[in-house]
Amino acid sequence: MTPTDVLCLPLLLAPLVLLGMTGNWWGASPLKPVLPFLWAPLALAAAVQLGLGLPLYLRAIGKLVRLRIDTDTLLVVGASAALALAIWRFRHLAPGAGTQAMLAIWRDAAFGASIIAVALLGEIALRGARRSALLPLKPLPKGRIVVAPGAFIPCDGIVRDGASEVQDPVGADDVFPIVVKTGARVHAGARNGDGALTIEVIEGVAGQPEHRRHREIPDNLTRFVNWAARAMLLIALGSVLWQLWRDGIDRDVVARILHTVALATPLALGLVMAAPASEVLSAARRLGIEIRDLAILDRLRHVGAVVIGHRGVLVPDRLRVISAQCVDGVAGTDLIRRAATVAQAGHDPWGMAILDFAVGYRMRLKPATSYHGSLGQGCSAWVERQEILVGTRRFVEGRGADCAPLEQAANLATSQGRRLRWVAEMTPKPRVLGFISFGAPSVSGAVETVRNLNGLGFRTAWLARPEDAGHVALGKHFKIGNLVSERPEEVAKGLAELRRKHGPLLLVTADEIPAGLVDSDTILPFGRRIMEQVPTSALATTRHDPRIIVDLLQLAARHRQLVLMNLLIAFLAAAIFTFLPNYVGSRSDLGSYEVAVVLLLAFSSLGLRAMPTTANEVDEE
Repeated sequence: MTPTDVLCLPLLLAPLVLLGMTGNWWGASPLKPVLPFLWAPLALAAAVQLGLGLPLYLRAIGKLVRLRIDTDTLLVVGASAALALAIWRFRHLAPGAGTQAMLAIWRDAAFGASIIAVALLGEIALRGARRSALLPLKPLPKGRIVVAPGAFIPCDGIVRDGASEVQDPVGADDVFPIVVKTGARVHAGARNGDGALTIEVIEGVAGQPEHRRHREIPDNLTRFVNWAARAMLLIALGSVLWQLWRDGIDRDVVARILHTVALATPLALGLVMAAPASEVLSAARRLGIEIRDLAILDRLRHVGAVVIGHRGVLVPDRLRVISAQCVDGVAGTDLIRRAATVAQAGHDPWGMAILDFAVGYRMRLKPATSYHGSLGQGCSAWVERQEILVGTRRFVEGRGADCAPLEQAANLATSQGRRLRWVAEMTPKPRVLGFISFGAPSVSGAVETVRNLNGLGFRTAWLARPEDAGHVALGKHFKIGNLVSERPEEVAKGLAELRRKHGPLLLVTADEIPAGLVDSDTILPFGRRIMEQVPTSALATTRHDPRIIVDLLQLAARHRQLVLMNLLIAFLAAAIFTFLPNYVGSRSDLGSYEVAVVLLLAFSSLGLRAMPTTANEVDEE
């Protein structure tokens, strides 16, 4: 909220306070002592409507010139009619007029100013919610940068000098490290290994195609609301013509016409509250979702299938130690401790995963010396006068250690989609101590997310490798509907088939965006890293919890329900308060402005506050 907004708040809240003080339900009003000063409400209404509300008036007039009628037009017309009605009654106020006549002038002026005030307060709240929801994005570096050993790569790029083993699984096998050399491509968020890399930043990866895709998002709900506003304006015009035909033209008819037009604005006032922009942004921010364009909610209501990226959403985007298999006479904790002792002297991703596991269990590690890494193979170091090796089977057997005693256990782990790192000691003679298996178990809430998506009627798909036994096993564990091949030559075909059967896609990815997407698809960058690569996307998340996908989809459905419910309430209120007094003859009560305002604000506020903080159950995995 800007300082200007803070200064405007008291002036905008004053008409709402005055409106609440003009009620005559109890036959009295706290405004009685100041009723003779009828110029005060007119001055306040003029200040709010023509001063603070000038941008709103200019916007509505500009749309009217282009023959566009929407809620802004209806709102401005109704507020102007209320102010004109107050001025009309003030000019024709008879000498010695009673309290009711003077109170009507206060009520008319306060109501006209309140309409503009509520609209401006909604815009202030929207600006504040957007400002607090937006997250600062780090600027992408340019040119060539040097990535130190063990550091994370800050952006997509091409290796121009150096070689290293990095955990950059985009396009590689599962989530495991690969060797990159000159000419290889690396991606933002990858962990560098033991070698320094000179990278040339790839410009234009900040999501320009995504920006074009979301510049003009069709919002059917907004179109429907605008048509409803036009219908209400036509109803008010019909009521005016009917009164002219029935009563002719006289002074009372002018007042009734202005009164009728002013009462048509509860629709616009209701829509200002019913289009819950500020509330939706606040609810999304509590969930960890950034919404940059509210029209994206309309797109989400047409999604038929949810496609989830291979890693970082349902599976971790880093290596995880799954188990340790030892030879007889060696304890698993001792195997992990020895491997972690060697790993602490280097920066290779395999070693970092072992070190994280050891630190998590508070293992005491001894110092390692004479560390040496073999690119893509393994590493070695001296620990307490013993040389310890950690690496691939070929690397260990090349130094004389025999892996045959654990061959059956190794084959079983490999068939389950695990990757292995062997540990051996070289003194007094080469001997294998065991192996450590790595994998990508599901993150907390992954199974629950897929179950909830399936229960809501969405088709779920996972970008993976159907020929990989580990991926198939995880897919069955998740109960995913489809495994879509992530290979570049096959992914577009798989996405097209999924779209043809189930409708537009929602792609949730923590990796780079695959090819094969069309304009009707929606991208949800998952996590801050991918969000920084696609800053122009209409959506992003910061909380690494896959259950947030379900929250987002249900938030979009809830938003539509609230808008339609409040639209119906506002439409009925406007129609009742426009026509019913003509037949009942009690314009003082049924046509009371404060009744319409209180009803709309109460129903809108209750409906908006009913928005759930989360739609998911507590994960019990």
